[in-house]
Amino acid sequence: LTGPAPAVLAGVAFVASPNWSVRSVGETIDTVVVHATVINTMEGTQRAFLDDRVRRVSAHYIVDRDGTIVQMVDERRSAWHAGVSELEGKTGVNDFSIGVELINLNDGLAPYPEAQVQALVRIIRDLRTRWNIPRSRIVSHAQIARPVGRKSDPLGFDFEQLFRMLGD
Repeated sequence: LTGPAPAVLAGVAFVASPNWSVRSVGETIDTVVVHATVINTMEGTQRAFLDDRVRRVSAHYIVDRDGTIVQMVDERRSAWHAGVSELEGKTGVNDFSIGVELINLNDGLAPYPEAQVQALVRIIRDLRTRWNIPRSRIVSHAQIARPVGRKSDPLGFDFEQLFRMLGD
């Protein structure tokens, strides 16, 4: 990409994943997809997102339990986080979304600590300074994955609490 450097939150490391594509012409970002990694560590998740041979997955942001944030794909690019997906009749959610992965086993038991949720709020607030992202477009991976039921993440995440913290 030419032009300005990628938008990065202050104090956030950028570790470039090779797993991305150019967004389709005319697509604008209007959605945030919240995921759970199933991988138990930030390091393991970064390794997975750097693997361009086997896994070939990525997300724009990863949030650790202690609130540490790492960005892995420039927001202007499409990260490979949603897979086969659809939102409000529109397929290919990667094309118009930002993917945020929360380090969590997605077993429905592992908590999402306060620092992690606060970091997610920080990311979404920052995204909303650049993109028009309404409450209805802050969604779980489970909501958009097709066929329905293919994904369950982020299992046990309290979206109502997130919306309250966002002031929505």
